[in-house]
Amino acid sequence: MKRYFPALLLALLLPALAAGHDSYRLEKKDQVAQVFQFSAPEKAKTVKIDNVFGSITVSGAPTSEVRLEAKRSLRADSQDDLQKAEREVVLKMAEKDNVLDIYVDGPFRCRDGSRHGSDRDYVVTYDFTLQVPEQTRLILKTVNGDILVQKVRGEFTVRNVNGHIEMRDIAGPVDGKTVNGRIRAVFRENPAAVCKFTTVNGDLEARFVPGLDAEFQLHTLNGGIYSDFPVSYLPAKPGTAKRENGRFVYRSRSSQGVRVGRGGPEISMETLNGDILIAGDNK
Repeated sequence: MKRYFPALLLALLLPALAAGHDSYRLEKKDQVAQVFQFSAPEKAKTVKIDNVFGSITVSGAPTSEVRLEAKRSLRADSQDDLQKAEREVVLKMAEKDNVLDIYVDGPFRCRDGSRHGSDRDYVVTYDFTLQVPEQTRLILKTVNGDILVQKVRGEFTVRNVNGHIEMRDIAGPVDGKTVNGRIRAVFRENPAAVCKFTTVNGDLEARFVPGLDAEFQLHTLNGGIYSDFPVSYLPAKPGTAKRENGRFVYRSRSSQGVRVGRGGPEISMETLNGDILIAGDNK
């Protein structure tokens, strides 16, 4: 039986940003498959993927290596632009000190590593599929595409803009953020450290196994908050005061704090346009 906690509902809806690409007359597709060995397989391992256009799928397996398949799609209106895309957008992959770094580089990158609008003469999409050791730290980023992680134990830092984040059968702390998309996390072990889930336009769902002990900070503007677990309300956290233009300006956290079980690590779930669900099964 789900319990419902009223949240502020407003008629105002913020438009989601479209992530679609323009249509192009020509397209070229290819793919690369590669196996990577870690420098010290017995030590902690990290896989980093920094993509821009395209999806990321990562699955854990009883292995000490990484198997990667990268599907590339180049689209343009002329053969010259296709060749330009092939020259300018480069997939860089390297392993050093037990960190596998996968990076899509191109003219859309600024010198500081940030991203700006793509060259409109073409679009290059990379869709990554990886099999990694079951115990692996993951740092995953894309801008236009979905991210899926399954059967991995580790620390997860996941960033997206226009796309969903889905995490299944995982164990470990999560810091997940997108803008236009939902986030869903299914834990096979209840987290023992801080977790954060944030989106703007999308639902948030976290599923836990029985015996959950945690403290939640929950916030939605246009949506509801639901829980399969009985909860007790936590006192509101004090606001912060800052002096500006000769006055004290007070800001408070507008989230609802609740405790499940005996309390434990803080799990933050925040969305602007969407529901929040704390679920008690692993369906």
